[in-house]
Amino acid sequence: MTVVFYSTNASRFDGDAVRERAFPRRAAAWEAFCALHPQDRFIVATQLPASFLADREGNALAEDPLPVRTVLLRSDTPAALAQEIAALKPDLAIAATFWVPPFDWLPVQDAMVAEELRARGIDAVCHPAAVALDCYDKWRTHLMLRARGVPVAEALHFDWQQFWCERSHPAVTSNVYKAYLLRRLERMPYPVVIKDTTGLSSYGMEVATTYPQALHYLRSGRTRSDRIIETYLSGEQFGTEIYGRNGTYAVLDPFLFSVNRYGITSPKQSVKIGPVTGGQYDVPALKAMLTRLARDLRLEGVAQVDLAYSDGKWHVIEINPRLSGMSETYAASLGIPLYEMLFRAARAEPLDTRAQKLVCNLKMPLLDDAQLESLASNTSILYIHQIHNTAAKQEREKGYCEIVLGGTDGAESILRALDDLAARFPRLLEPAFVQVARDLARKLG
Repeated sequence: MTVVFYSTNASRFDGDAVRERAFPRRAAAWEAFCALHPQDRFIVATQLPASFLADREGNALAEDPLPVRTVLLRSDTPAALAQEIAALKPDLAIAATFWVPPFDWLPVQDAMVAEELRARGIDAVCHPAAVALDCYDKWRTHLMLRARGVPVAEALHFDWQQFWCERSHPAVTSNVYKAYLLRRLERMPYPVVIKDTTGLSSYGMEVATTYPQALHYLRSGRTRSDRIIETYLSGEQFGTEIYGRNGTYAVLDPFLFSVNRYGITSPKQSVKIGPVTGGQYDVPALKAMLTRLARDLRLEGVAQVDLAYSDGKWHVIEINPRLSGMSETYAASLGIPLYEMLFRAARAEPLDTRAQKLVCNLKMPLLDDAQLESLASNTSILYIHQIHNTAAKQEREKGYCEIVLGGTDGAESILRALDDLAARFPRLLEPAFVQVARDLARKLG
């Protein structure tokens, strides 16, 4: 069988400015995966930055070739992209969707590519385009989940154009929409979380503790597009991933996330530890809820879900119908290549989690090549990924180094690995991150 793993991009990408390193290299992961399926032929068809699928150097793929054929897609429309992929004559095409700024809408494009492939008689694994669009817009996500009885935070949609409609319509003497929205906003329980409906991750998110603070933010120059305003869910935050298709799904045991001083998860600072299998959290209820949702939405492939466990109940915050920052962490904890997880999902095969180990994902400052090589030699570190945007002007946008350590059976082993890492690399680990990781490990222990 010929299998194509594909992914596309819809934004300009400057590979010379955005440097990326991964240990083990993607080539090693492909070697391990291909060894599991010697009877099949695999092809990578992607666009830069080729996230998750290939090693990259500048604006080209790395000279160290993958043990599979690699094709850089050149087109910019779903139909033309599908034509390029169809020319590879695959029996099966699997979307390995990634994300790039400024919009997290590539799941929609990859879904349209899948529709074109299916029209050509090729079995393509990707979520329905309508579902991908619902997940792209956070307000549509809220409505979709609420309509299906999934617990979500109380929310309010802020339509920026309607809020300021009197600016372009002089005949308006009283903005009825604004009066309605402010009435609702004043009556919401606080604090609230305000975020862009179509942004990427939690960038630009605002936490307002009072009505005047929320009103000031919405009226300020910082708000120039629609927003979703959600009541803050107290409790703890988690994430999980769903793999599968055709009614057969594996909802993985969730990971516990750390939060920042505002009580929300920051993508560049969050510490993750897991899997969480029980204890005070009703994990079976979570899996049952997300399995029902996956079947209802007819998901295909991989989807990441952000969660809150509040007042003894699971709530869904958002769904990312693509690979995520958690994907490699799950692969490391399971001890299998990420591509094996996608391949099993595409064939609706069960994902065996009995050998899954406890791991911890934490962030470090940007490292030079020598530091990365030294870190990679540590046997307790299972995965390293660094992304460095040299063109970024703000410090928070320059990037970070992410590591996964552990692969152990218990929290005590995670604590020992953290202590060993801090002792061996005292200048590389920020004490605050180490302490957060220790606190999370103790909570699971």
